[in-house]
Amino acid sequence: MEQEISRIDYIRSLIEDCRYDDAMELLQIATDEEPENIDYNYELARIFMELGNYSSAISNLELVCEGTRNHLLYYMLGEAYQADEQIDKAIGAYLKTTMLNEKFALAYKKLGILFLGRGDKVSAVEYFEDYLELDIPDEEKAQARTILNRIKG
Repeated sequence: MEQEISRIDYIRSLIEDCRYDDAMELLQIATDEEPENIDYNYELARIFMELGNYSSAISNLELVCEGTRNHLLYYMLGEAYQADEQIDKAIGAYLKTTMLNEKFALAYKKLGILFLGRGDKVSAVEYFEDYLELDIPDEEKAQARTILNRIKG
C-alpha cells in the first residue's frame, strides 16, 4: 500500500534539499489557490529569508503572524525586519515576542543590541539586564555583562 505525501510535506522536502526553485514554483501555485494558507506562506517566508529577499519574507510573515500568538513567528518577523533595516518594526516584533514568551532570551538580546545601536543606552541596559536574568549559558552571561559594563562606563 503506497502512502500519499501531502503537498506541504513534498514542498518541505524540496526546501530541505535546497531545491528552492522547485519549491517556490509549487508554493506560488499553492498560494494562488489558498492565498491565506499559513503553512504555504510560512514556507515561502523561509525561502525568501534564505535567499535574502527580506521584503518578500516580511510580507509572508506578516500574513502568517496575523491572529497568531506564536513567539517564534514574531521573532522570525523581527529578524526579517532587522535584515531589511526596518529597525523600529524589528523592535516591535521582538517586543511582541517577549510579550508572548517572557523567557525567550534571544529576543531580549536582540532588543538590547538594537537599542544600543540606536544610542538608547537606558533601554539597552534594561534589556541586557533582563537577558541576564534568563536561563542562558555562562558564556553568554559573561558577554552580556561585558557589554553592560561598557554601556554603564
